Amino acid sequence: MLFNNKKGIVGPIGAIFLYIVFVVIWFVWLGFWLATVGQGIVESQSLLGVEAFFFSNLNFVVFICMLLGMLGFMYFRSEA
Repeated sequence: MLFNNKKGIVGPIGAIFLYIVFVVIWFVWLGFWLATVGQGIVESQSLLGVEAFFFSNLNFVVFICMLLGMLGFMYFRSEA
């Protein structure tokens, strides 16, 4: 009996598990660290405008990138 085994490809259950692990790590450690780093950069570099907005909202940027990564995975993984 032969199985169609594609080594190195994460399935949908594996992707869901990876996103859950990332979100847990983000809530526990990464979110506070990103907020602290972003605040420090804005204060030390005296940033204004778009740069200050970007660094002040690093957690939002990570969230948007995570959603885009999830959508990209669903789009490119689909076997239509």
